[in-house]
Amino acid sequence: MCLIIHKPAGLTIPAELIAAALELNRDGWGAMGFAADGQLLLERRAEPDLEAILAFERDNRDHEYVLHLRRRTKGGGGIDNAHPFRVVPGVHLMHNGTLPLEPKPGRSDTWHLVSEILRPLALKHETLLSDPAFLQLLELGLKAENKLAILHETTRQIVLVNWQHGAELDGLWLSSTRWIDRRRFPLAHAPQPQERVYSSRDLNFL
Repeated sequence: MCLIIHKPAGLTIPAELIAAALELNRDGWGAMGFAADGQLLLERRAEPDLEAILAFERDNRDHEYVLHLRRRTKGGGGIDNAHPFRVVPGVHLMHNGTLPLEPKPGRSDTWHLVSEILRPLALKHETLLSDPAFLQLLELGLKAENKLAILHETTRQIVLVNWQHGAELDGLWLSSTRWIDRRRFPLAHAPQPQERVYSSRDLNFL
């Protein structure tokens, strides 16, 4: 399912939120955004390294970026399925949700969305992924449970597809509240009930 967090320039993603989300999304992480001077920020890692994510956050608090924490549902692990994905030169994408696509061995549903649907369309129609009408159709096709973050290098824009089905937290946008460990970071008004990590003490075997 994963979690996407959009952070406007000047705001902070609390370390406690990152740690709570990482408890339930341990299949890689990535980030994309823009520095104040327009330079592209791009990270893509296969390992769930809390210290590396916190260091990235500290270094980029003055900048707008999107953080992706992956929870594998379809496809393999590793860097090939980490987010963001490059759709075409200058356009990068992150996805939260599950798509009804039958993946090839080792490939995720997001990989198929990018490689077999969006990339061929974007190669034929250069401005398609920034066209409001197409993005509206994309929202309808993806349904509420799927969200996308699309970064456009040339215009320095980050578009959130299905943003209205996410949640706001102190100026941050969360694609979902489900995969944030409720023991470590409880939310007062979570649109989706939060899951939690269970320790061995919580489990009773019959």
